[in-house]
Amino acid sequence: MGEYSYSARKRGSGRGSGLMFKLKMFAITAAVVFLIISFFWGESGLIRMWYLTKKIERVEHDIRILKVQRNDLLWETEKIKNDPDYIQRYAIETYGYARPEQKIIQFVPADTSASVRVTQTAGSKLRKP
Repeated sequence: MGEYSYSARKRGSGRGSGLMFKLKMFAITAAVVFLIISFFWGESGLIRMWYLTKKIERVEHDIRILKVQRNDLLWETEKIKNDPDYIQRYAIETYGYARPEQKIIQFVPADTSASVRVTQTAGSKLRKP
């Protein structure tokens, strides 16, 4: 039996073990880098999840706004179908119609000679001046 110490056996032959150690460290480093990239930028990464959460919040906000608008339109439709006073007020405010006994005051731009013009409407129905 030759002189062979335990420490020499443990270290190996020198050339092969250093290469194996570097190869193992490279594989571990590559795996850790891959996991970090997947964790932050992957399909289910943190950045993607944050973006999707913000998108969901925007869509839910839009849905709330649309529900309010829908309710307003349903209310207005019901009023137009059943309330003659509302129909008259709507025609006056939206289209400028007036009763025959009402005076219409129109404000014209300042570049013309008269700043306020008063017109008298005539007729038995609502009409546009």
